[in-house]
Parts: sequence; structure tokens; C-alpha cells
Amino acid sequence: MIPVLKSRINPYLKSLKYVVYDPASNNVVLHSPDYTEPSKDKSEMEVVKRIFQSFRKMKEDQQKVSDLYLPSSLWQQQIDVSYSYFTDALQSNDLDKFHFFLSNFGSWKQYHGVESNMLIRDNMKTLIGRRYLKNVIFYKNFKNWQWIYNSRKPVSSLTYPTHGNQSGAYIDKTFVGAGSFGNEFYGSILSGLLDDVDRPVVADLGGGYGKLAFFTLRDMSDSCFVDFDLPETLCLAAYFLMKSWPNKKTLLYGEEEYSEKSHSENELIFMPSYEIENIGQNSIDLFMNKNSLGEMTSKAAMNYVHHITNSTRFFFHMNHD
Repeated sequence: MIPVLKSRINPYLKSLKYVVYDPASNNVVLHSPDYTEPSKDKSEMEVVKRIFQSFRKMKEDQQKVSDLYLPSSLWQQQIDVSYSYFTDALQSNDLDKFHFFLSNFGSWKQYHGVESNMLIRDNMKTLIGRRYLKNVIFYKNFKNWQWIYNSRKPVSSLTYPTHGNQSGAYIDKTFVGAGSFGNEFYGSILSGLLDDVDRPVVADLGGGYGKLAFFTLRDMSDSCFVDFDLPETLCLAAYFLMKSWPNKKTLLYGEEEYSEKSHSENELIFMPSYEIENIGQNSIDLFMNKNSLGEMTSKAAMNYVHHITNSTRFFFHMNHD
């Protein structure tokens, strides 16, 4: 109880001084949008239909795989509650319902494990909460980020596309998410590891909706990104990154067989986690994993690490050990 109470009370204690003193008032405008109606644009619908077909195939094949590749109990509970729109859409073959969740996951009214949507939504309800968001979550982290780079990078380096109706804030009129600061920092370092590679192949295990991938890949003129994840979150990443880079050639699960050869033929690849067995040896330049290995059983984590270390030149992980 005590850690839970501290986690709830600390934001308010940290923010009391900002009720009177608000240094972020002229720089930070909070952004917590309500749901929007999805676009019915032809190119949009083509992307959504492809992802929906792939999702159906992933869920069918997931029933046949080893327990090592099934969601942990924590994530299964998350899927049952927060991703019920996907489950219901699949059962009723309702593309519109599936599309609605894709178009609004960034501002969803339930926590779904890949974004700080509820941190922002919950704190928007009170003056102290809003001051906490503005001054602690955004302005303080922005000033720390500036300090790291000695103010050499513009605030525009922190922005990313808002596909999925993203929550966050506008700093000096530039959209920034709560996770922009860390992801930009790590993404810049990771992309620098691959300066000597003409066409890097970057992979991620449990990459959420692809924010770290976006910051890692954004300055690469030519690359391939392979995302291994649970079917539900993989759909979010496919939507976000396919919309962010519509001209990149993309392979979704079920469209053709995945193998090491796929890396040279595609720029974005989205595969359920069990397809990591087909990744090949020495086929990846950089493999990333942030947070998800620490949420698995030891057997599942060891299995993934086995395939990762056999396939990659660099392995970046940031997990609870």
C-alpha cells in the first residue's frame, strides 16, 4: 500500500509550488484530445485492411505456437481489457471498430501498456495535475534534454507524427510526447552505432507502437526495420509506422513467408513474436528491447535472448533485471 500511495501522492506534492509559480506557462500547452472519427481516405483504408487481415492470421496461428510466445499473465489481462475493441472487431468481422481503435489509441481512455495516455488524461482533471504535467513531465524533462545536448538540438528533434490521435503537449508550438525525451536520446545514440552500415537492418522485440524505432530510423536514408511483438500491439506499430512512412515497402504477417531474405526486399516488417525463429544468423545490425524482457518468464526471456544474440551485431536492452 505504501508504494502505491506514494506514487499517487508524490505528483501532487511536487506540483504544489507550481500552483503559484508556473515557469512553463509560456512554453507548454497540454494536448489531450477526445476521440476522433477515422479517415475513410482510400490510402488509409488500404493500410487498415492489410493490418486487419494480418491480425486475423496472427490470432489464428497464435493458437498453435509454444507457450514461450504467448502473452504473460500481465499482458493477457491487458489485452482482455484494453484491447477488447480488437477482440470484438475480429469476432464480428467489424473493420470500422478495428479502425476506430487504431485511429485513437494515443488518446484512449484506458491504459494499454504502450503510451502515457492515462498519465496525461488523469492529470488533466485538476489544476495541480495540469501543473504537474506542464512543469514536471514536459518542461523539466525538456530542460534536462536541452542540457544533455547543450542546447545544440532544436525542439523539433523531439516531435513525431500524431497518427493514432496522440496525447502530449506543444512546446514552443511543436508537438512532443511524454516519452519523446528518452526515446530521442536513445534513438540518436543507437542510430550512431550504425553509421558504418550502408543499409542497416534494425529489429525490435516488443517495440510498442514504434516510437523508439521512429527516433532510431528517422535520419537513415535506407534501412530495414523488423518488429516482433504480440499481435495486438504489433497492429499499433504497423499503423503508426506505415502512416509515418507511407512510401516504405512493408511486409505484414501472412502476406508472404518471412525469412532473412525478407530484409533485403522490404523496409518495414511486422511479425508476431514466434517468427523470430526464422530471423537467421548474423542477419541484424542492431536489435533493441526496452521493458518487455523483464515482464516475461525466465524461460521465455532466455529463448528470445538466444535468437537475438545469434542474429545481431549490437543488442541494446533496457529492462528490469
